[in-house]
Amino acid sequence: MAIVTIGTPFNIDLEFKIAVFGKRLAAWFIDIIVICIYYYLMLRFIYPVLNMGDGVSTTAGYTIIIIPVLLYQLLFELFLNGQTIGKKLLGIGVIDIEGKEPSWGQYLIRWILCLGNLFVYLIPYILWEAPLAMIFFMILYLPDFLSVVISGKSQRLGDFAAGTVVIDKKYRANISETIYQEIENQHYQPLFPQVMRLTDRDINGIRNLINIRRPGKDTEIYTQQVVDKIKKVLSIESEMYPVDFLEQLLRDYNYYTARK
Repeated sequence: MAIVTIGTPFNIDLEFKIAVFGKRLAAWFIDIIVICIYYYLMLRFIYPVLNMGDGVSTTAGYTIIIIPVLLYQLLFELFLNGQTIGKKLLGIGVIDIEGKEPSWGQYLIRWILCLGNLFVYLIPYILWEAPLAMIFFMILYLPDFLSVVISGKSQRLGDFAAGTVVIDKKYRANISETIYQEIENQHYQPLFPQVMRLTDRDINGIRNLINIRRPGKDTEIYTQQVVDKIKKVLSIESEMYPVDFLEQLLRDYNYYTARK
């Protein structure tokens, strides 16, 4: 089982299981089925309505069939937190190599360098219009295929360029043991006196985590993991909601640092 270990600002190592090639392949097949359904609906019901002449039908064909298919991966990964429909059903998804949600720019780079996926997503159209062109697209797909098989983190060329990796989201990430130096707690603190055992880097990481602009399911899972580890290391028992707990830590930290 290939595992990627990602360090966090909290001196915590999070483990993510790399999505196996079989799951990625199955996700591609599901995406192909989705696209085939889209092709069928467009050609069966929409395209005939627009077939009012060669010029109009050709333009409409490229607009409502080819372009949405080419944008399929980019749009779904952007708005489904790194997942296409196939990835969603198989429980795999794209994350930043540092464990964060990828930025729009990273998704864009993956999409631009998705020569292999162009072949996958255009299979229905190729079979319909130009079956011999499949050989050309298979050649385009070969570098990505070899990259996924050979690379240690199963990254295709787009992943290398974007700094991303495809993980198995159904794998429950384990938090490895972290070494903290035991220090004496302060005699009186507002709520969590143990917060002063965190470093400035830890606190900055907490602040960045709270201020994530587009929180998603992955962010919620990661936040819960961070909170669980902080509670364990600092011996804190609290039933507060994860984000509220982190915000309380920030307030307590500011309270003490202001009195130094």
